[in-house]
Order: sequence, then C-alpha cells, then structure tokens
Amino acid sequence: TSNIKNKRPLFQPRKQPLSLRQVLSLDYIPRPTLQSPDDVLIKTKYVGVQYPDALQAQGLYQVRPPLPYIPGMDATGVVIDVGHNAAKEYNIKVGDRVM
Repeated sequence: TSNIKNKRPLFQPRKQPLSLRQVLSLDYIPRPTLQSPDDVLIKTKYVGVQYPDALQAQGLYQVRPPLPYIPGMDATGVVIDVGHNAAKEYNIKVGDRVM
C-alpha cells in the first residue's frame, strides 16, 4: 500500500552550530520504492546515530552533506523489497533480517 507513511529522522538546515536536539526532527514520508534492480528496501527497526552525526548536525564534521539529510551510519531491519540484481548477486530475499 503506497499511502503508508513512514517516519525518518531528518537533520534540518542550521545557521549556527546547534545541539543535536535543536536540528533533529521526525519527518513523515510515503513508503519508498525501488529505483533500480540493484536496490534493497529495508523496514528499519533501529538506527544508530553516532558522534559523527552529532558533529554533522552542528556543522563541525569534515564531511558536510547537503541539508536536510537523513542521519545514521548503522541500521538493522527486515528486507521488504529487493531488486532482481541484488537478489541474484547477494542472495537477498524478502524477510531477511539485516544489519
């Protein structure tokens, strides 16, 4: 069902270094779809927001992704859709638990 809304953490643009709490929000988006046969869609269970994420939010990290962006360098979840190439190349199936 494409009308299901998903939550994602989102770092918002900032004008000065701020705390993580001041720039992090939850945003509701439609469920993503596969964009290529190499893609894997994961229903995320947990995401680790690490120290580098906090530095990025404050504009203090050496890598500055364009804002807004989704933080998190570690994740766990369950595969809910998989492109043909990814399934064949990596033997990934819907229902696989990943991290």
